[in-house]
Amino acid sequence: MKLMPLIWWHAWRHRGRNLLLLLCVCVTVLVPLLSRSLAARFESSLRARAAMAPLVVGAPGGRFDLVLAALYFRRTPIDTVTHARFEDIASDRRALAVPIHARFSANGYSIVATDISYFQRPGVALPLHDGRLFTRLGEAVIGASVASELGLTPGGSIMSDLREAYDIAEASPVRLSIVGVLAPTGTSDDHAVFVDLETAWLLEGFSHGHDDAANIEREDLVIARQGGRVALSEALRTYQEVTEANADSFHVHGSRDEFPLTAILLYPRDERAATILEARLNAQAGVQAIVPATVVDELVSFVIRLRLVFDAISVVLAASTGALLALIVLLGSRLRADELRTLAEIGAPRRTGLVLVGGELLVLVLLGGVSAIAMSWVALFVVGRISTFI
Repeated sequence: MKLMPLIWWHAWRHRGRNLLLLLCVCVTVLVPLLSRSLAARFESSLRARAAMAPLVVGAPGGRFDLVLAALYFRRTPIDTVTHARFEDIASDRRALAVPIHARFSANGYSIVATDISYFQRPGVALPLHDGRLFTRLGEAVIGASVASELGLTPGGSIMSDLREAYDIAEASPVRLSIVGVLAPTGTSDDHAVFVDLETAWLLEGFSHGHDDAANIEREDLVIARQGGRVALSEALRTYQEVTEANADSFHVHGSRDEFPLTAILLYPRDERAATILEARLNAQAGVQAIVPATVVDELVSFVIRLRLVFDAISVVLAASTGALLALIVLLGSRLRADELRTLAEIGAPRRTGLVLVGGELLVLVLLGGVSAIAMSWVALFVVGRISTFI
């Protein structure tokens, strides 16, 4: 302890060199620590989310895209399945079928249209923190992260995003009324805005609301009148918010059977039912049933291979840093020869030189390790806040 002032003084006197050494040690420790921590949390998050859905049904195509769209609500360019297909699957009593429509966003957060069964899935807790679940068109339940980051509470509202800013054929954005906030779950549900399927048809442009056709006075908005029927112009302004006053004016154009869904989550009552449903659905044309856990295993195997690459890089960094430290010790001993000789002449023990040089290196290594751990913790915290995968 008596030599600590000399160690700190020498370290500060050569702070430029020591800062470089500190950085080398920090990077050497940080790379394997961060890569393994991220890989472990990524794997844990993927497996936990995959366990929430035994089967995912969607249109034929990329299995990874379908899982990302169904479980993480990513707006990936995948084909859709029809609502009629969902009704057919839901009629099978061997499983609970949950529809997922995730083709729009609000303030950058995915709008997930589903039904009440999503909040009642077996083995999946999704409690409300405040408010209630949606019960009609235009109402929304938001995730915990959406509420905290945007400062929203029940009674507020959130505007949907326009998918194509320069496409005049796109349906207008809709103001959604917030009626509930979910408790934090640590999953992609925290970053979603949940609405019912009727609201999805409104966002798609399949339904809209406007003044009673019989009461429209502007003749330029009326194409034709025949008996009790009125043909209206596309220029008629439709409502952009559903309220108690105008809710009854909203109506659907077209057949719901043909309306699109992103995916269908299936919750079979037992393993036998799961096997039968998977085989039956995969034998049908225009649909595929996949087990998310299987897809996650493939993703995890890729992450493990990627982690091995970082481990190899870490070995190279460690060898380089070790060689650099050895060189610093050798050169430092020669440069400090006069200082060490003076210490010996005034009666200092022979081990004093070793303590001075080794103590300085030990301090640098400890500081580098602590810095790496702190940076790793900060990185994990930041990634966890901005990513639904960690």
